[in-house]
Amino acid sequence: MEKQAEKQIEKVFVNVSQVWFKGEAISKDQDTYKVKTDDGRTFTMPKMNEEGGKNEDIQIRENLDHQFAKEDVKRRLEGAYISFQKLDDNVQESLLEGKERLIKTTYISDGQLKSSVKMVQMVYNPNTGSKLDVQIRRNEQIKLEDANAYQYQFTKEEYNAMVKEDKTIQFTGTSLNGDTFQKLAYYEPRLNDIRTKPAVSANMYVLGQQLTKEQADTMNKGEEVKITIRKTKKGPLTYMVRWSAKGQRFLYRDLEKAKLKDMEVKAGTTLDSEKKKKQPSNAMSL
Repeated sequence: MEKQAEKQIEKVFVNVSQVWFKGEAISKDQDTYKVKTDDGRTFTMPKMNEEGGKNEDIQIRENLDHQFAKEDVKRRLEGAYISFQKLDDNVQESLLEGKERLIKTTYISDGQLKSSVKMVQMVYNPNTGSKLDVQIRRNEQIKLEDANAYQYQFTKEEYNAMVKEDKTIQFTGTSLNGDTFQKLAYYEPRLNDIRTKPAVSANMYVLGQQLTKEQADTMNKGEEVKITIRKTKKGPLTYMVRWSAKGQRFLYRDLEKAKLKDMEVKAGTTLDSEKKKKQPSNAMSL
């Protein structure tokens, strides 16, 4: 019986108190699910709604890359006047996985067809649940005096680093309650605006290991850190890891390959320098 029950376990999203949670569901009988959410709560719920249709408060997690329930994403997009069904399949998949997408919509205003460009992304907070982050494209590039976020005004140096040098910077934001937190910011030319993302923190795991505060701080500066996996079939493996704020993911380079590539770059630079030295000068001595 236990083995049979194990085969019936399905990964699901379930709507509890207007918040969608990840969890697991087992068919208790033909009419009822037994559900356990990832935060440890256990309960039963009907498979059908009162009208005899499918219960919309539970959704099978068809793809483990999906971080948000489809019904949740649909409802959030409708609040931003965007139809989920009209989006291309790859855009739908990206939003369900929590990735950002640039979406262009058109509307009629004062007898004219106008367009609106928005960057949209589903984000999750353990306390408040999911929400849709929407940022509308500015008509012109953001000016220094308007470059602020979370009650923080970016300096001229930070502004130039983002807008002119395409760099990501770390800053300290402040909530309305006075709480402070670390964020990352960069310039997004498709929006003509500054875009902010969560910073790397010491409670995140990379390659099965929890980051130290020093490693997190280094990554937030856009630099690589060295991380070694000690127990593998091939023995210890070391990677150079950095954080992509735009992609919201870790990027990896094999240490040995990284060293080899750096040596090739240095060798190429030295060779070019030697060639320039040997080339005869075209200048004429007077």
